[in-house]
Amino acid sequence: MKRDILNEIVERNRPALEQIKQEMPFKALESFAADAPERASFVDTFRGPGIHVIAELKKASPSKGLIRGNLDVPVLAKTLKDAGAAALSVLTEPFYFKGGLENLRLASESVSIPLLRKDFIFDEYQILEAKANGASAILLIAAMLTADEFKRLLDFAHQYGLAVLGEAHTESELEVASTADLVGVNARDLKTFSTSLECSAELIAKLKSCGKPVIAESAVRTHEDILMLQSAGASGFLIGETLMRAADPGAKLKELLQCC
Repeated sequence: MKRDILNEIVERNRPALEQIKQEMPFKALESFAADAPERASFVDTFRGPGIHVIAELKKASPSKGLIRGNLDVPVLAKTLKDAGAAALSVLTEPFYFKGGLENLRLASESVSIPLLRKDFIFDEYQILEAKANGASAILLIAAMLTADEFKRLLDFAHQYGLAVLGEAHTESELEVASTADLVGVNARDLKTFSTSLECSAELIAKLKSCGKPVIAESAVRTHEDILMLQSAGASGFLIGETLMRAADPGAKLKELLQCC
């Protein structure tokens, strides 16, 4: 039987979240979220011409293990912003990706460009955490949520001024994911963590008439990959491992953009 990593991650995080709720009650966190300042629009970032990259701050992953041992968030955030990142994605999942909300907070204090909380969100509490720690947007993964759960979390995020990137990996997931503000097409199958840019390009092409920014996620390694996915209809590109493995992530981003 194949290992279902997505379900494994979600089930590992459920009890941990319940413990966090005991330490910071919902109403208290709600107050912090309501007082959090607004950030630049995540959606508007991906409108108009050019190559729009969401540079991802990621320390590790279930499939690749440790990717960047020294994740100096303030330095990386500033470096990638200066190199041309349109937005940043911050991995906050602690057990498999070695992330944390403190990284989101540090990024929000370091740069003014939009920030995406990248995590496996299944509870409204996680959305309040995102807002309270400086996010502009959250990720909702169609593969791990029912249509009703997706809508409930989408509506709740909007109440707090957060944009939602809805993620799909298969055609059957597009219907749910495309109800979000932006549609992310992930080249990585989150159940097996295998990747296929060709699969991404096919799904992106199906979204050309959706009227929303479409973000190509995962497995982008070269400028040519970007051009291929852009030709298919991608408005933006979420790039993590390629940048985080580079000795100089800023130089690597400039190389991918080939415009600086």
